[in-house]
Amino acid sequence: MRIPARPLSGVVLVALSAVVAASGAFTPAPAVAATVTCTQDWRPAAVAAYLNPDGSPTDPSVPLPAPPSAAHRAFHVFCAGHYVNTVWLGPSVTTHEAVRVAVQLAARAGYPSVAPRVNPARGLTGLASWFWAEPDPSPVRMVAGNGPALDVELRVQTVRWKFGDGTSGSVSGLGTPFPAPSPVAHVFERKGTYTIEAQVVIAGRYWFEELNASLPNGSNTVTLRHDVAEVRSLLHEG
Repeated sequence: MRIPARPLSGVVLVALSAVVAASGAFTPAPAVAATVTCTQDWRPAAVAAYLNPDGSPTDPSVPLPAPPSAAHRAFHVFCAGHYVNTVWLGPSVTTHEAVRVAVQLAARAGYPSVAPRVNPARGLTGLASWFWAEPDPSPVRMVAGNGPALDVELRVQTVRWKFGDGTSGSVSGLGTPFPAPSPVAHVFERKGTYTIEAQVVIAGRYWFEELNASLPNGSNTVTLRHDVAEVRSLLHEG
């Protein structure tokens, strides 16, 4: 039995909103990103290894952990052409198996993800570089396709940043797009080329028969190359 996406609560919410609006006390709720729906595409994996975010093979290969049993087979899961993850799937999709698959899908899901950005494009020592992340549509509802009768919804919860210069700790958040000053900012003290890591924290839910539950947070990491030049004082003769 497939569980609907809570239509009753939607009807009640619409009715309640109409009553409140009629009373003159209605305050619009903040805008919420619309859920993007796509159909899962399960493709048998010739090699039991993860793929790059664009769906191409990794080099070197990044193998999956050992399968739960000899009967499990590796599958690459795509949705609307986006690579999600590679997981083991057993011949019989019991409740236990469905939960395991849902958790594994979210554990290192590559979709939805974010594109990291920076301003200025070339940083300067001693001056803050501003970072932000442009997320894919969020949340994404992945409905069952040619795989198990399992629906999974994933969304970008936050991003944890590391700036590649050896400083300890990290900064969290999506940041604010330029030209606004972003709260995700960092000052580099030395010139060089830095690899900025944006760890995308993924939250989600799954639906299978009578089950409707949250998933443990997963994550994937995207990177950004950032060149930083040195600021030099200019001396002029008087």
